[in-house]
Amino acid sequence: MSGLIGSLTNSSKALSVHSKGLEIAGKNLANINNRGYSKQRVAIGDRGSITTGIATESMGVEAMELRQNRDVLLDKSVMRELSTTAALLTSQKVLQNAETALGQFLDRSKDSTSIDSASGATGGGISDAIGDFFNAWESFSVKPNDVGVKQLLLQKAEILAEKINVTDERLSSVQSDVDAQIDADIIVVNDVLASIAELNGYIAKAENVKPYSAVDLRDQRQAKLEELSKYFDVSFNNIPDTAGQIEVLSRNSIGEPVTLVKGIEIPNDAKVEFDATNGLFTFGAIEMDFSRGGLGAQLLTRDSDVQAARDQIADLATQLSGSINGVYLASGSNFFRNPPTAGNLIALESALSVTTLKATSTTNAGANELALGIANLANKVFTKADGQTNTGLINGTFVSYFNSSVSQLGQTLNTTKIRFEDQQLSEEMALINRDQYSGVSQDEELTDLMKFQRSFQASARHINIIDSLLDQVVNRLGVG
Repeated sequence: MSGLIGSLTNSSKALSVHSKGLEIAGKNLANINNRGYSKQRVAIGDRGSITTGIATESMGVEAMELRQNRDVLLDKSVMRELSTTAALLTSQKVLQNAETALGQFLDRSKDSTSIDSASGATGGGISDAIGDFFNAWESFSVKPNDVGVKQLLLQKAEILAEKINVTDERLSSVQSDVDAQIDADIIVVNDVLASIAELNGYIAKAENVKPYSAVDLRDQRQAKLEELSKYFDVSFNNIPDTAGQIEVLSRNSIGEPVTLVKGIEIPNDAKVEFDATNGLFTFGAIEMDFSRGGLGAQLLTRDSDVQAARDQIADLATQLSGSINGVYLASGSNFFRNPPTAGNLIALESALSVTTLKATSTTNAGANELALGIANLANKVFTKADGQTNTGLINGTFVSYFNSSVSQLGQTLNTTKIRFEDQQLSEEMALINRDQYSGVSQDEELTDLMKFQRSFQASARHINIIDSLLDQVVNRLGVG
């Protein structure tokens, strides 16, 4: 009798084990496309044994623990690749916005010097406006007394000044947009750090009795770490002699490790902050190095590529106004205001009009030496720091200098796109390497489903047989 009862108990335990195996195999299959999920396995163990009159017999099996396939080295490799990918992606976005702000772009379908205006741009970009402006001066030199030519010249001058000022304003807006995006990202970063500390607390409670049992919570924590790594370079270490706790670290401005989260605590309740004026990231009072990842890439692109484009346009405006004023001053006044109006790089003298515009400094109504001298500036090749008055700010002609600025930004954007595409392959390789160890295999899980299903059916059949035997024993006893 006791043997039948014992067998019934063992079989019922086996049913529970096989049922758990089916449940986990189904859970794995449900997450087959979830790359943040690591496959799980039921560890089946012996419940122990007892000595009977015949021999030492097993007390059956039970589900000892739930294990997950997760490798720290593979996780850290993925995090590093995510940081690099995010850096290139954010740089690409900022550069694309800057190229749009310029109003002209490098046509990559043609040769390396082909500059086109942005789609829908009225009247072309700055280079077109420069050409139109000097063509108007050439027409003025031919017809110095023609009112229509004068009106056209002043109109082209206004258009050129407006395009230069608006372009600089747009580039400034790109920089402001970067600052706003970084501020928004900082809020996300601090929320993620708080979530990691909170998850550490949940894991500590769940694993206080059984280590490594909080498999789903560990997946959630790893997903948060990978989200964080997109913003800056971050690493983590397991804290010894704790219930699944980790320490999250980054580096300060001199390369020393800084703890951002330790267990359930954020040291001194510090927060990541951004000083847009000085371009600094801080954690508490510590200046951080976030050069890797999306945050640092946005800041670097703002301060290098976008600012370089603004500086080049400012030099162009200064060179343009200075050179033209240097010739036109012989008429008794400047053509462009010196200095320009507040907030602008270049502006026409307010006194300029059709009646005050002059083509000559002489009293000869048909003379044109000023108009001709300014028209000839269109083809003048300037050299930086050549020691001459009103020169030394740009290299080349006005048009070629601006086109070189557009080309420089375009080439940087093109290079960044190529690097981003290559980096996506590297990131995918890191993910594939981890998937091979931690990812869910459909064939493997279907095999497990069949295995546990057959085992469940066998255990159920065994229970039915024992139930039949018990029924016979009970009925016979009853008859007797």
